[in-house]
This record gives sequence, structure tokens and C-alpha cells, in this order.
Amino acid sequence: MILWLISVRTIALKKKSEKKKMEHSNSEEEDLQGIDKAYVNRAMIGSLIATVLVSIGIYLLGWFIVWVSSDEPNPVDQSKMWPIIYLSMAIFFVVVNCLVYLVSNLYVNHFSYSISDKFIKIRYGVFTRTKTTIPFSRIQNVAVFQNIRDRILNIYTVKIETAGASIAGSGAQGGTVHPEGYIPAVRNPEHLESLINKLVHQYTQDISGNVKENVFTDNNVAFDEFIAYFLSKMREKNQIRTNVEQLRTQSGMTQEKLAEMAGVAETTIKYLEDGEYVPSLTLALRIAQIFKVSIEQIFQLN
Repeated sequence: MILWLISVRTIALKKKSEKKKMEHSNSEEEDLQGIDKAYVNRAMIGSLIATVLVSIGIYLLGWFIVWVSSDEPNPVDQSKMWPIIYLSMAIFFVVVNCLVYLVSNLYVNHFSYSISDKFIKIRYGVFTRTKTTIPFSRIQNVAVFQNIRDRILNIYTVKIETAGASIAGSGAQGGTVHPEGYIPAVRNPEHLESLINKLVHQYTQDISGNVKENVFTDNNVAFDEFIAYFLSKMREKNQIRTNVEQLRTQSGMTQEKLAEMAGVAETTIKYLEDGEYVPSLTLALRIAQIFKVSIEQIFQLN
């Protein structure tokens, strides 16, 4: 019995150690980066200006009530009215600014991004955590700008504009409409901008000579070939049955993890499992290698 308990304990410690090593290697591989703490000061500047203006509005409203009631038979007791007005102003000012300070600190602590050779991943959210994975092949433009508060604090905001980004989804950051890739409070944006542009260039401009020979230069021919290819893919998807979801579930793997290992976007795995996407031979071989099975065990004809 004692030997059995010792062996169980040893196995548990070994698994825990392996889990820690895996988490450590993943963190090193992703190389997470955060945003500058100056984001809190930026948020506080806006909050202070807004609360001062609202407090002035509360004061003017109180003054208007006192002035109107002065002509009434029973005017407002100013000795009681003004303390209430001042107290309301103070409570509003303190509570709102404390909340902004707390939320902005949480936002900074939960905001991180990482760059690999194929994706840029952005994690953010205070109450609802969100992770956005942007393939470099979808990035159209990288913009760096400063508003008045950014200039005061010497920070920058990086906007990564993508093709087909959802405005509803992008508006989740900060409560306003932002691009899908939005990184605020960056102290030195030049390195980030040049790195993203370099990786984007590899996917959009850096075409090898062998590939260039097979690219259509006539736009009409290229469009006709694209339509033909698209229609053929639409027909093929009804002829192929896939076991990707079953194999992934048996392996205890998420769609996100499988997408990372296969080097594709998470939506590609989702469409593949739903039977809405026919993979290329390269992707099929890569998935078969991940699950250590043959292609025939993953994809079958209906």
C-alpha cells in the first residue's frame, strides 16, 4: 500500500513538472509583450477633464435651482442645498476617477501581444477576455499615430488594419470602434512597425521566381481561373468527409492549438471540421503528421 502511494505521488509530481516545463516553453516561444504604464495616465487625463466638466455642470444645475426657487413662496434652503451640491460633486469626481484608475490598470495588466513568423496575437479585456489572432497575410496597413494625450506622455498607438475585419468585434477594445489589431501606449513603435511590415512583405510581395512564372498577368484570365477554382472547391466539399474533429477531441486538443501546430488560422480548422473547406495536400499532410495517422484515416470520400 505504501509503495503504491509513493508511486502515485511520484507520477503526480512528474506530470506537474512536465506541465510547468510545457507552460514555460510556451511562454518563451510566444514572447509576450505588454503596453506601457503610461496608458493609465492617458486614461486619467481624459477622466479628469470629463469629471471636471460634469462637476461644473452639477454646480450650474444647483445654482439654477436656487435661482429659480428664489422667486417661489418657499425658496430652497441654501444652507442645506449647497452642501448637498458640493458633496455630490466631490463624490462623483472621486468615484469616477477611482474607477477609471482601477479599470485602466487592469486593462494594462491584461493587455499583451506576441509576434510569430505567421501571426500576431493580441490579448486584452478587463471583464471579458479576448484573444485576436491576425495572420500576416490579412494585414493591409500598419499606422502609427499620436493624439494630444499621447504627445504629452510621449507614447504612440499602433493600428493594424486587416482585410475583412468585423467592426462589431473590433469595437470591443476600449468601448469604441478600433481596428482588429489595436495596440495602445507603445513607447517605441518603430521596431514593432518595421517587424510587422517585414513579415507582411514576405506574404504579399516576396514572391519567388518559380511562383512568378505561374502567376497570371492578364487580369481577365486570372479572374476566370479564380472563379473556376472556387466553383470546383464548392463541389469538392460535398464529396469529402473529415474526421479532424474526432481526432482532435480524442487528443484533447483545442481548435486554437491545432491551428497553431498546423500553421493556419483558427477559422480554417473550424471550417474544415464543419465540412466547409477542402484542405490543400500540404495542410492535409501536416494534419496527418500532427495526429500521427495516414491521410485516409482523416479524409474519406462520401
